[in-house]
Amino acid sequence: MNKLFYCFIFIIIFLQTLANNTIDHDYWARLLQGNYFLKTGTLMTQDPFSYTNTHIWLDHEWGSSVVFSFIQNHFGFIGILITKILLLFFIFFLIFKTIQLETDKNNNFLNIILFSISVLAIPNLTRSWLRCHFFSFLFFTLFIYILEVVRKKNKKVLLVILPPVFLIWCNMHGGCVSGLGLLMLYAIGEFLNKKSFKYYIFTLIASFLVMFINPYGIDFVKFIFTASTMPRPYITEWISPFLHPNWNFMIWFKILFVLFVFLIIKNFKLLKNDYTKLLILIVCIIVSIKSVKSAPFFIITSVVFLYEYIICLFPNKTYKVLNITTCLLFIIFSLLSIKSFFFLSEQPYKTVEFININELRGKIFAPMEMGSYIAYKLYPKNLIYMDGRYEEVYYDETKNKADNFFNIKYNWDEILKSDDKPDFIIIPSDAAVNDLMTEQNDYKLIWTDDKNWLYSSNDKLKPIYKRPSNNPDYYIKKAFITNFTAKAL
Repeated sequence: MNKLFYCFIFIIIFLQTLANNTIDHDYWARLLQGNYFLKTGTLMTQDPFSYTNTHIWLDHEWGSSVVFSFIQNHFGFIGILITKILLLFFIFFLIFKTIQLETDKNNNFLNIILFSISVLAIPNLTRSWLRCHFFSFLFFTLFIYILEVVRKKNKKVLLVILPPVFLIWCNMHGGCVSGLGLLMLYAIGEFLNKKSFKYYIFTLIASFLVMFINPYGIDFVKFIFTASTMPRPYITEWISPFLHPNWNFMIWFKILFVLFVFLIIKNFKLLKNDYTKLLILIVCIIVSIKSVKSAPFFIITSVVFLYEYIICLFPNKTYKVLNITTCLLFIIFSLLSIKSFFFLSEQPYKTVEFININELRGKIFAPMEMGSYIAYKLYPKNLIYMDGRYEEVYYDETKNKADNFFNIKYNWDEILKSDDKPDFIIIPSDAAVNDLMTEQNDYKLIWTDDKNWLYSSNDKLKPIYKRPSNNPDYYIKKAFITNFTAKAL
């Protein structure tokens, strides 16, 4: 039965990956950094793609960039999809292996239900493109598994594995701070449990020290902690899932959140017998309330540590019916979700092609989520205003000016009046600022499609423009072609 269960996990993750294959906005910046490293053996420490003021680029995800670029270069788009499938599979594999350590009531019927609703509850993981934070959730789950083996089977020698693993983790993604937090909670929890805790403190210290083994030294460590606490009010994944204007947003997470919190309150006295579990659950409640990005931490820890209480909610006779029904419904749901395989649908690919074939050269201002794709396709002949790496590369003033423009706030047209004003502006077709842009004397609308409008400054206007192709296959073939080389710097 275990083999069938893990086969089900793999099939659903495979189908969900096919259904959610739109490339993340910042993936292109990862490829630019990774390819530069693979060609030169060094990292870019200044951003060459922007025409605005930038600071030193401390790329806390440089390791992920190298991995993504290597896979993309050698195995293509399919290789990236397979990597996502494997990372997600091993996350859930480790979750259910940890459950087997926690209780002898392990039941594959319930596991299928838990897995299915977990997939729905953490869409920022299971239904997103392959991103750097996948490594954080994989290592976080691995840490819990190893730490529970240490606790349950008294194999403290396994703690020596964690600092080397943490060395890889901290050079892959800034979410490594959750690993330090986990070790701290285990140390405090075991102290309260009146058990040996010093080994966790030693492991915590060793893990913290290996953070300094990175390409940037102490500045890298400072930046990771700064970035982890930096407010990002306009970025969806950094706002609370409970404050999103759409009540239906992450509805499955909210349902599970209420259920799991109820189980924690109901079984609080029993959970107090293990302060380590209780502390981890409480902290994960807090961080998941604060941001969408932290929701998987709560789902992962709750499924593991509340399993024995969840299983009591289902009478034994219902398992088989729920098992078959859940399998069928979820497979059907996943199959129906596969609508197309066009992975560039969120990018301004036609607008970028219009700029390219008409040889429009100059500074491009666009929403930051379009920036890295534009840079990947058009640098060095065009420079961008900014992209999604804003806390890594750009100053707050740069981001604020862009927000004012697209949200039509006070002094919204400051960018248009600056000495370094853009030559071209890309604006989503449904943005209200288009009404104001059409009234500008210094810019003219030269291209529109169903997603974006392109404006040109008067001195960059041309009498005739070529129209880009409407064939998706054309853009798929050219998707990963870039003019960027190490020599371009």
